[in-house]
Amino acid sequence: MMVVAMIRPGMLLQGRYRVICQIGGGGFGKVFEVDDGGTPKVLKVLSLERFHNPTIKQKAIALFQREAELLTRFKHPGIPRVESDGYFTWSDGNGEPLHCLVMEKIPGLNLQQWLQERGNQPLTTEQAHEWLIQLIEILNELHQHQYLHRDIKLSNIMLKPDGQLVLIDFGAVREVTNSYLEKQQGKHTGTVLVSPGFTPPEQAEGHAVPQSDFFALGRTFVYLLTGKSPLDFPKNSETGELIWREQAPSVSPQLANLIERLIAPFPGQRPQNCQTILNYLKGNQQLEPLSQYGTDTLPPDTEIGVNSLALNSLLKNTFSLVFKSDKKVVDRPNKIQDKLSKKKRFQFWLAGLLVLGTGGINLWKTTPEIAFNLNNLGFTKYQEKSFDTAKIYYHLAMLINPKMPEPQYNLGLLYEDENKITQARTAYQMAALNGFDRAYNNLARLYILEKQYGVVVPLLQQGLQRAEDDKAKYAMFKNLGWAYLEQGNYQEAQNYLQKAININSERATAYCLQAKVLEKQNNQQGELSALKNCVKYKKSATKEEKQWSDEAATKISKILQSASISQTSRTQ
Repeated sequence: MMVVAMIRPGMLLQGRYRVICQIGGGGFGKVFEVDDGGTPKVLKVLSLERFHNPTIKQKAIALFQREAELLTRFKHPGIPRVESDGYFTWSDGNGEPLHCLVMEKIPGLNLQQWLQERGNQPLTTEQAHEWLIQLIEILNELHQHQYLHRDIKLSNIMLKPDGQLVLIDFGAVREVTNSYLEKQQGKHTGTVLVSPGFTPPEQAEGHAVPQSDFFALGRTFVYLLTGKSPLDFPKNSETGELIWREQAPSVSPQLANLIERLIAPFPGQRPQNCQTILNYLKGNQQLEPLSQYGTDTLPPDTEIGVNSLALNSLLKNTFSLVFKSDKKVVDRPNKIQDKLSKKKRFQFWLAGLLVLGTGGINLWKTTPEIAFNLNNLGFTKYQEKSFDTAKIYYHLAMLINPKMPEPQYNLGLLYEDENKITQARTAYQMAALNGFDRAYNNLARLYILEKQYGVVVPLLQQGLQRAEDDKAKYAMFKNLGWAYLEQGNYQEAQNYLQKAININSERATAYCLQAKVLEKQNNQQGELSALKNCVKYKKSATKEEKQWSDEAATKISKILQSASISQTSRTQ
């Protein structure tokens, strides 16, 4: 039997923290109040005695360490503060060391306690509006640093005496790229952490996304605005939506509409980022309610951006195009359309969205050719700049075959063209989750453009393990060189850029970046050669390549002009 060290009141830990009393426990550990030189703080201790499987124990330790690492980064009034030395291990010499985390003690009650003290009297619209702004601003801080909380609920939100809300318990937090990219293609999901009534379907299947936090937050406010747990409400059998509004008659329609969007069954029906929600709460943006659209019109999914009339028209034509057998087109639109009334077609579509969102069984997954053809149709429309139509085809392809990465990747390209970077990133993440090598590269490029260089190197190293052709490898080596250049590591930048050039010596971008590296290394001759190749092989595939090639042409002109002046001076 495993023996672990014990912490008791009166003990002095690290020569600094005097243990006062235990104030909580359960789940992964115990919680104590400690005194740090007159300042009360909270000590969380990971309980290892409950873990008998070494692999599970190491995972629990990793989650605990992740929480500590995250909290040391943030200095936000809505996130508990942890000093750089707040995490440590401690042993009394008689058992296995304990993992400890000391953090700021948040005064006040959590919202579960606060609601109980009020006799479950619902929150007012005005107070809910104020609290939502606070919590979305906290989430915005997390999401901007590519973190998901994954366990938002009443008991994990503290209300301080001054009215400030604080989000606590970051043990379930996950870095977004890891949430997708550490998984093996189609075989493993991320760590599944479920709080009944608050966890969205996609997270219960191990595929948390930023919109998963919005779902949990919305369910939390359903509880606050009704005084009842989300588990106490029925669901609409056709749409999967929670039926709760009649229990909150005093809530303003505007706030109720927002809550419904937050708790929509499918992630794409929810707001796509924190800023969208803040704009709505501050009156700067409209957010249409799902209920306004009933069952005859497709909800205004911000990823799809079309209604069911357009979808129905496309379905009519699509069925005659994509059902193939032995390379022969089977034309049967009328037979299928006769069977699907307008309402039934919508129910079919929404059911498909729910299947995609929850990872359930897809009855059409034995027909991958349908998804393949839909993706090709979407890409054709994309090339024709018919973006809305392309989105429909891509989403239909994903509906029929959720594990097919190509439409997810192509959707990312489309969103980039529309300058919808958040949506593009999400699409690339999903394609990478399903093993598409180019998605790793495009995702890394977005992180470089956002100056988040720290996540680029491990991301591309993972991508290189999946890269199947030289074109993908070239792009990844080039972007590794770019990331190292931006970080000031010029030797590593040069190494990776040269690897890209060795793969394809007739592409411009690696030369363009190599010129910048050689300039930093004061290698003028090498820089000029790279600049010339940057211009010579210019194809302007991306905005930055066009910019770099134009800069290279200007610089070559200046270098040659300078050399000419210098030569003239010497001859005189």
